[in-house]
Amino acid sequence: MHTPNYIKKILIVVISFSSLAFAQKEIVAYYGGFRSAHNGYLVKDIEKKGLADKLTVINYAFATPIPDSTGNIIPKINSYFAYQEIYSAEMSIDGIADDSTQSLRGNFNQLIKLKKKYPNIKVLLSIGGWGGSKYFSDLALTPESREKFVNTCIDIFILGNLPVENNAGGKGSAKNVFDGFDLDWEFPISGGPEGTHYNSNDRENHTALFALFREKLNAIDPKLLLTAAVSARSWEFWKYNFNKDQEYLDWFNVMTYDYHGSWESRSGHHTNLLSSPEDTDSNRESLDYTVKYLLDSAGVANDKIVPGAAFYGKGWVEVNSVNFGLYQSGKTDTTRSRIRFENYLDFSDIIEEGYQYYWDDLAMAAWLYNPDVKKFWTYDDIRSVVLKARYVDAYNLRGLMFWAITGDDSMGTLVKSIYNRNMPDIEVLTDKANNILPAIEITEPKNHDNIVEGSNVIIITSAYDTDGSIVKVEFFVDGKPIGYNRIVPFSWAWFNVTPGKHEIKAVAIDNNGGTSISKLIEINVVGN
Repeated sequence: MHTPNYIKKILIVVISFSSLAFAQKEIVAYYGGFRSAHNGYLVKDIEKKGLADKLTVINYAFATPIPDSTGNIIPKINSYFAYQEIYSAEMSIDGIADDSTQSLRGNFNQLIKLKKKYPNIKVLLSIGGWGGSKYFSDLALTPESREKFVNTCIDIFILGNLPVENNAGGKGSAKNVFDGFDLDWEFPISGGPEGTHYNSNDRENHTALFALFREKLNAIDPKLLLTAAVSARSWEFWKYNFNKDQEYLDWFNVMTYDYHGSWESRSGHHTNLLSSPEDTDSNRESLDYTVKYLLDSAGVANDKIVPGAAFYGKGWVEVNSVNFGLYQSGKTDTTRSRIRFENYLDFSDIIEEGYQYYWDDLAMAAWLYNPDVKKFWTYDDIRSVVLKARYVDAYNLRGLMFWAITGDDSMGTLVKSIYNRNMPDIEVLTDKANNILPAIEITEPKNHDNIVEGSNVIIITSAYDTDGSIVKVEFFVDGKPIGYNRIVPFSWAWFNVTPGKHEIKAVAIDNNGGTSISKLIEINVVGN
């Protein structure tokens, strides 16, 4: 089930993304406002990469709750990068440089300009985050502390009354930058970095904080958004009043990543879609497991759930080569090294670094392994984010979010794939003379299998081409497309299956334009 893949270069032309008429879902991008635009990802890059008409929400991260001189907890942002830094004309989204005398400069001014060009985008201020939640428990502790914090947030970021610093800010200077708040408390009651404050009443105080934010925002405009980033790990579910909290929130940004990480001495998928029976962790966490808990056990409405994709990886070193490094003992990579894709469809740079690409059909997750240096990387790739987007459709969830937009490749391939629910499509340079057609067979599920309603069906194929290579496999259920895959192994998934008899087929396309259709597989989906 864990197939090594040596990616061959083939002569193709990337032409477009193939998109069907999908219902619009939220696509929520976290954007880090904690570094200089001169050395990072410009707001302008969102438009430059063709993403501005695809995103629905940008969560500007982070404002950090900290005590002021009187001991009150207030939100603090990096004010220089937010509204003091001067953007040149080249850096600016509209080609107009910031003036050193204007009250709003930097990222906030660029976000205003972006929203004017793309009114589909809402911008929320994300508060807290990992390392920024030390005082969350304190600000939520009493009615008075909550009142002070919420009023300050609204005054500064909704009414736009930024503190005057470096000849920037002032009354109303940031009005219309933000359309609400995203509360990212990591974490109530326990967890988070060393030094994080806790209280045994954090869960109830969290709910009270949501209620107060909602009340204050509604008094200004009921369309202002309020969301919350929450843990997706099963041992932390008890920290939230999910069923009650949803009354005040537009949705939960569910952090369906970091399922495995630095606290473990064994490698594993950190952002897998499905739970694998081979996972050595008995909890067997996954996006699917978390969503099913929220729907079935916590009673959260479908349209209040926005699961996440990880535009970053996690690594282990000194990993045994058994099973190509997956679920093996190792040490967490503490060097903060990174794997960077300039193009998520081109593995040449990764291969040159000694890594091999693998795909886990059971978990619907990708990983990389370098046998020479015994290093393992777990991450979301182009196939996994497309499958997550299709999962969102199948379960009628609110949308998909990701941390963070800076982790996409130079063309914005991951975001575009989420939006289109497909990988970039291709035009094959057709040469059918003497072409031997590819061969394809569906090996899972089996013909006449009985499958329980609401299950997720993993479709596994055996496909090969004797005189070239297969460049794409399309999948169909009852004659309707459910997606295509361009990366070996050519597996896929059909989510939340409906009752009755269904026919599954796969179509293989080779690099000369030849096509072959698999035999139909008939399955019977029975009631749960």
